[in-house]
Amino acid sequence: MSKLLTTVVVLTVMVLSLGACSASTPVSVPDAQAALCTALANLNTAVAKLGTISADTTNEEVQSIQKEIDTAVEGVKTAAAAVPEAKIDGLTAAIDGLQDAVNAVSSSDTVGGAAASITAAVEGVQAAIQATLTTLSCQ
Repeated sequence: MSKLLTTVVVLTVMVLSLGACSASTPVSVPDAQAALCTALANLNTAVAKLGTISADTTNEEVQSIQKEIDTAVEGVKTAAAAVPEAKIDGLTAAIDGLQDAVNAVSSSDTVGGAAASITAAVEGVQAAIQATLTTLSCQ
């Protein structure tokens, strides 16, 4: 009987704990939009770093910048989930193109000829970021 009572108590505590977790304060739409605008600005900063590469840039440097971009992209996706009118499909497609360009870099020490395709992909991402910023009326 005490085992049954213990199980009931544990289950009750778990159910009450779940209720407490879901009682978080919702983010207002203006706050969510401001967070998305900030996340987009952070992404733009990270992408701009990749726009400064040359044929002599090392593969290691590109991969380091790509990690910053990946982190910024996750921030954008998280923030966009809270903004119903956020349409980031075009931005996501541009980022995928950039990732493809970065992945096309051979395993040599430097970026070499891939610098031009990476720079073109960076410009595509920056245009998509700007379009999203404009759509959201970010300042």
